[in-house]
Amino acid sequence: MGELFATRRMRLYYLGNTLSTIGDYALWLAAGIWVKELTGSTAQAGLCMLGLTLGTLLAPLTGVIVDRVRRKPLIIVTNAVTGLMVLSLTRVHHADQVWMIYTVMFLYGLIGTMSGSAMSALLPRMVPEELLGTANGLSQALTQGQRLITPALGVGLLALYGGGAVALLDAVSFAAGVACWAFITVEDEKPAPSGDSWLRETTAGFVFLAKSAVLRQLTVSLTVALFVMGFFETVGIAIATVGLHHAPTWTGVLVTAMGVTGIVGGVSAGAVMKRLGPGRLTAAGLGLCGLSALVMAVPEDAVVMAGALVFGLGLPFVIVGALTAVQLNTPNELMGRVSGVNNFLVTGGQSLGIAVGAALISVLYYRDLLYVAAGVLALTALYLITRREQRQQPAAEVPAGDTAVATETLAEAV
Repeated sequence: MGELFATRRMRLYYLGNTLSTIGDYALWLAAGIWVKELTGSTAQAGLCMLGLTLGTLLAPLTGVIVDRVRRKPLIIVTNAVTGLMVLSLTRVHHADQVWMIYTVMFLYGLIGTMSGSAMSALLPRMVPEELLGTANGLSQALTQGQRLITPALGVGLLALYGGGAVALLDAVSFAAGVACWAFITVEDEKPAPSGDSWLRETTAGFVFLAKSAVLRQLTVSLTVALFVMGFFETVGIAIATVGLHHAPTWTGVLVTAMGVTGIVGGVSAGAVMKRLGPGRLTAAGLGLCGLSALVMAVPEDAVVMAGALVFGLGLPFVIVGALTAVQLNTPNELMGRVSGVNNFLVTGGQSLGIAVGAALISVLYYRDLLYVAAGVLALTALYLITRREQRQQPAAEVPAGDTAVATETLAEAV
């Protein structure tokens, strides 16, 4: 890991992303509470995260933009635009202005998919292949660490100074991200025009994902897995209140526990991936998450806490394995579109799971939902472990001919 910090651009990369993400999480956590305070409506508060999710579901379209332009300027521009957009929330003071919060959250998700895909495309050009998993793992460790402080930061600022202060913090964090990226040096040539129609460019990510056995298997598994993981948004409250007879706020204890082991999982993911490969690392993470669901069904404080610790350890394995597999198995000129399609499918599965979990919790006991989640997660892990393609180490670079295959297949379909 010391090799990553040995280069100036990687130090700037982690500094900029860390500062920006702190602002992101602080605003996301505070936004719903802010709307609740302004309107008194829990339903309207829930629309904040819905708006954010709807924005991310347009990732297949924003992926085309990522593959048409230079990625570094795109990151700088999207960060600057989002920072100015968030700054407008400092003018929100009344219930009839909450539409501004919804709009910003939707655009946040939309623009965030572009900058996220662009960073995924640039990272393989910033670190050697053998350090790519470690680099992704360190990003996850920092993200998990931020979750230990951002709830108190976001909600604390909201309570003391109002939502405008949280928005100002987020805007400043974006400015810091822009400053860091301005000094990062990376090979980032302008993409050559493809000459394809808009329809072909937009659907090329779907076609490539379908043709790549490694990525197809991972995406299908993650879409199914994230569907049942979506149950945890509702089940977590039931674990605290129904199972353990605590206040709903006790879920914060579980989130903190997950963050602690999440740091461990992120730091160790690169080393584990060198032994297992990205696909089997993802499978290991899914298996740990499935085990945690089973453990958290036991109505004992210490046992539930142990389950939360296991979940926190497994989640970074899932994210790092899947992300690294996409980076290693996708041609750079298709990275934006393939990442966009992957985000669309996985996020869509999770969003549907949240809605289904919220509906089922009123008719099923929470432990039954945990058993379902544990079983499905175990099956997805078993599926990946038994796939021959997931046992192979991916090539460092996908031949350009694979892009041609995707284009030809698409031409036949159109």
